[in-house]
Amino acid sequence: MSQSLPPPDSGASIPPPDARATYPVELPQVAAVTPLEVAEEPVAAAALSDEELLGGDRSPGDTPGDFHPQATHDFGDAHPPNAFVRLWRKIGGGGLTTSLLIHLGLLLLAVTIVFTPDLIEKQVDFLPGGGTQQGAEASSELRHQVQQKKRSTLNKATPMKKIVSTSQNAAISLPEAPPDLLDVPDVGGMAGGGIMGSGGFGTGGAGGGFGSGVGMGSAAGFVSLPPSMRSRCSSAERLKKLKESGGSSECERAVSQSLEWLASHQNEDGSWGRNNGKSDRAAMTGLALLCYLGRCETPDSPFYGDNVMRAIMFLVELGQKTDSGILAENPVSNGAAYEHGIATYALGEMYTLARLGSKQLPGMRETFEKGVKLIIDNQNKRGAWTYGGDKAGLPIAYTKDSGGEDLSVTGWQYQALKAAKNTGLKIPGLHASIDKAVEYLLSKQTKDGGFGKEKRDDHYNQWSLTGCGLLGVQTLAKNKTKSMRDGMKFLTDFLTKEPLDWDKNCNLYCWYYYTQAFFQAGGDDWKFYNAQFLPQILSAQEADGSWRKGRPNWPSGDASDPVYRQALCTLMLEVYYRYLKVADREDENFFDR
Repeated sequence: MSQSLPPPDSGASIPPPDARATYPVELPQVAAVTPLEVAEEPVAAAALSDEELLGGDRSPGDTPGDFHPQATHDFGDAHPPNAFVRLWRKIGGGGLTTSLLIHLGLLLLAVTIVFTPDLIEKQVDFLPGGGTQQGAEASSELRHQVQQKKRSTLNKATPMKKIVSTSQNAAISLPEAPPDLLDVPDVGGMAGGGIMGSGGFGTGGAGGGFGSGVGMGSAAGFVSLPPSMRSRCSSAERLKKLKESGGSSECERAVSQSLEWLASHQNEDGSWGRNNGKSDRAAMTGLALLCYLGRCETPDSPFYGDNVMRAIMFLVELGQKTDSGILAENPVSNGAAYEHGIATYALGEMYTLARLGSKQLPGMRETFEKGVKLIIDNQNKRGAWTYGGDKAGLPIAYTKDSGGEDLSVTGWQYQALKAAKNTGLKIPGLHASIDKAVEYLLSKQTKDGGFGKEKRDDHYNQWSLTGCGLLGVQTLAKNKTKSMRDGMKFLTDFLTKEPLDWDKNCNLYCWYYYTQAFFQAGGDDWKFYNAQFLPQILSAQEADGSWRKGRPNWPSGDASDPVYRQALCTLMLEVYYRYLKVADREDENFFDR
């Protein structure tokens, strides 16, 4: 017997089912329920069915209140499925098929991304400070892997790029695709096949080989660097030298961060440094350029090629502004003597590394050789260099006829001459000038073994300048073992009593020379120094790649210019691979004759 139910609007309760009743029980039709009024504020819509998401028949005028879920006992479609849904169901479509199609599309997209060459060039950020995406990438160990992949995917048939310069050589066509600068073949004294014959470097050169495009040797297709400079141009060789000499991968990360910081602080005209009435841009540009060249970053480099090229052109154009060819914006200032030596040093290294590249550097050889000639011509009878030309009524800072001497100024000049020697160019008077400089350096060595004045209170004392004097003897002199041993003992005794401390005795000018001199000495002397120097430099680097000021902030040490501080620290960290130790070089090779 069936049981009657009260009407739904009667308010009567529904009695429990009769256990004796026969099932299924006939249920009455539920009367339509009057829709509720929609609140003024929209309510959250309930989840839609697959059919509604695929395009149900909801009209454009429907409001969010219309999306109420169906009654749980009604399993039919709320609306008849549209044509697309009916077709989809007919061909067997469902949730699984949809998921498979989506995943297949994502897989195809991933394959397209992986196998498409990434030719996006690094964007230079000129905003102060760091923390940019490029800075984060530079601090990552994956940076070198990315660089290798970029080089491997570059197409040799890429279009030409036009760089505009304000010099008389206004337009230069440069191929964008750089050659592989890594893994330079060790071919001893042989070289050939570089850009030297047709790249605007003239017809001269060592052995008469540069002019014809054949090179200095008979091994066509090979390029070579001086043995002392080869380690810097191979990432594998750099890491090997770091490991052998007590460095670490942290050194490379610090250098990468520093190069990124320098790139973000380059002036629009390609220079670095200030131009506010106390210009030092020639020196700062030269030092920054040396930092890039220390890692073999040349105009062909995919990351910093533009930075390097613009720096070179700034110096070249600067040298063309005066008849003397001095590389300084204020030729008669005392600082011009320092600036010219530093900038010429940088152009010399660039000339040597240019044989690996494919880009033309118009005017660079002329500017460099003219700069070297200016240094040679202004060496005084003592074998040194001094400034004071403005007081003597001269058009440049150098005072050749002066009876004075300045070991600090001389330091940058002999480094420029050393770079000139590494180019292999036949520059008149070069070797004679180097010999005179060595004689001068030896004359400055004291009975204590140091170089400079013997009184600690004197401005040019041996505690400040022994590194400068000793490095010159190590790299330019021959058979001066006692002099080098005495100089190293002086420095070791000094730093044993007064260890390097960034917050107590930081003088980066001195540290720059100390680092190179100890590295050249090698052995236990280098281990002693490296244990002091490396932790101090690494711990003082900021998160943005810059270095904080040390104490007591000597102007010559680091306080005068952030770029100066940056460059000196970077060059010190590159010491592990920038030059080979003299003892590790070949006894006889073309460049050291």
